[in-house]
Order: sequence, then structure tokens, then C-alpha cells
Amino acid sequence: FKIFETEHVLAILDAFPVTPGHSLLIPKAPYATVLDMPADVAASLFRELPRLAKAVQQATGCDGINIIQNNGATAGQAVFHAHVHVVPRFEGDGLIKLPAGQQMVQKDDALAVLAKIQAHLA
Repeated sequence: FKIFETEHVLAILDAFPVTPGHSLLIPKAPYATVLDMPADVAASLFRELPRLAKAVQQATGCDGINIIQNNGATAGQAVFHAHVHVVPRFEGDGLIKLPAGQQMVQKDDALAVLAKIQAHLA
């Protein structure tokens, strides 16, 4: 069920929606994860995301929207062609919410992981 299509992306209704209006935004180019995409492909995908999310919100009257993008099986990816879920959320819909951390990060821990991440920026 195609919602819209551009030269680089396709927006469709999810075949197994968790709420009415659950949609997917998919790059036409075959990349397993966002980590595999060149910047221009990722840019064309995420450029269309607000357009789809706003249309889903207006069409469903939802109270909020989750934008979900899983990379790898451990992160919950089940279809290994990169895609972004746009999930309308409704009060009392019973879906889980990402839990908040139990305690604020300690400065030394934050600085250590920050240095590691920054060392790998391309």
C-alpha cells in the first residue's frame, strides 16, 4: 500500500502495523542498515521523514509519533533492507516506551565514551 514515492525513497503502510497508520520509509537503494548508506542516500531518506510523519499525524489524529530505525538483529531489525518506522501513538495504546536511564551519567564515564566516539568520526 504505497503512500508516496520519490526518485530515491518509497513510503508504504507497514504490512503488520502496531497501530493504525504505522508506515515505513524505505530507500530504493539496497542498503541493509543506515550504517551502510552513503551520506547522500541517508539525506534523501531523512529529508522525506517530516513529510511522512506530518501526514500520518494529521491522518490518524494520533497523540504522538515514534520514529524508529533499527540497525542489526540485536537492535530489533528483522528486515535487512534499511527502513524507518513511523508509528502513530495513542493514549492507552499499550505499546512500550523506551525506558529512561536510572541514573545520570558520571562525568568521567561520559568523557571516556565521548573520546572513543570522537576518535571514530569520519
